[in-house]
Amino acid sequence: MLAVFALVAATIHKFTSSSYHAIIRNTGNIAWYLAIFLLVYAIFFLSGWLSDRSNAIRNLKAKLEKAFNHQFSVWIHRLNFVVIGLIWLHVNVIPRIANISYFLIVFDIYTLVFITAYAYQKFISDADMRNSGTVKENIPLTPNIQKFTIDLNKTAKPYHAGDFYFVSFRGKGISSEAHPFSVMTRPSKHEVGFIIHQVGDFTKKITHVSPGTKVHLDGPYGLFNSEVEETNGPVILYAIGTGIAPLISLAEEYARKKALHIIWSTSSSEDYFNLRLDQLEQNGVKVDKKQHRFSDEELNTILTNEEKANGKFFIVGSAPIILTVKEKLKQLGIKDSNLIDEHLTM
Repeated sequence: MLAVFALVAATIHKFTSSSYHAIIRNTGNIAWYLAIFLLVYAIFFLSGWLSDRSNAIRNLKAKLEKAFNHQFSVWIHRLNFVVIGLIWLHVNVIPRIANISYFLIVFDIYTLVFITAYAYQKFISDADMRNSGTVKENIPLTPNIQKFTIDLNKTAKPYHAGDFYFVSFRGKGISSEAHPFSVMTRPSKHEVGFIIHQVGDFTKKITHVSPGTKVHLDGPYGLFNSEVEETNGPVILYAIGTGIAPLISLAEEYARKKALHIIWSTSSSEDYFNLRLDQLEQNGVKVDKKQHRFSDEELNTILTNEEKANGKFFIVGSAPIILTVKEKLKQLGIKDSNLIDEHLTM
C-alpha cells in the first residue's frame, strides 16, 4: 500500500509540474513509467490481490508463470533500484532544489541510509550463518509433498510452535533466495522441521536439496504461539492441506493446556500425520478430518456453540480457500476479530 500511495503522490507531481530541462523531464518520466510497471507486475505476480479472488486471473497467472518464474520476478523487482537512482538524479539536477542545500543534504543522507540498510541486510545479515543449520533429512511424504528436517547450529535462535522462517539454501541446483516455510515440529534446540508442498518453480526443486546442504534461517517469525497462549476460550486450528504443519505443532505444544479442536480439510487421502493426530486425540484434542472441504452444514455440526461464540480460529492454507472458509465461518456467526489466518505461498 505504501508503494501505491507513493505512486499517487508521484502522479500528482508529474501532472502538476513541468520542466524544459531534458534530463529533469526524462529521469522523472522514466522513473514514473517504470514504477507503474513494477507496481502492476507485483500486484499480478507477487501478491494475491487479484489471483486470490478470481479463478480466471489465477489460471492466467499460472500459465504466465511458466515464463515469468519466481527467479525472473526477483530480478524484475530489483528494477526498483533503477527507479531510486532515477529519482535521486531527478531531484539533484533541479536547480531550485539544488539551491536548498540543507534539503539536498537530508535527501541524500536518507537515500544513502536506505541503500546501506538494504546492503547490510542482503550481504551481511543474510551472510551471517550463526542462525543456520544443515539439511538432515529430505524425504517425500506424497508425490508432491516433502518433509524437510534441519539440524540447527548451537547459535541458532529458539523458535515457538507455529512460527515460520525465511529459508535459503547454500547449495547447487536451487536458488539462494529466501522463501517462507512454517514450522511443523515442536520447539527444539537441536532441529526444526517443515512440510513443503511442491506448487511453485522453487518448491518443485526442493527434492534436489541433499542432506548436508547448508541452510540460512531468517527468523523465526510469527504470532500464533503468543495468540494461542493468551487465549482463554476454545482454540480451533483450521488446516487446509499442508496448512496442517504449523497447526499440528501448536496442538502438540498446547495439548492438555487448552481446549483444542483441529479441523483438517485435505485435497487427497493424506495420512502422513495420522499417528500424530491419534496421539493428540489421546491427549484430549478434538480432531475432525475430511477429504475435500467441509460443507456449511458439517461445520455447523462439528463446531460447538461455545466455539462459535468464544473460540479463536487459526486458519492456514492457500489464500483463495482461506477467503472462502472465513466467509463460511462468519455466516455461522463467528466474529471476524476471532479469525486469524496465514496464507501459504510459493
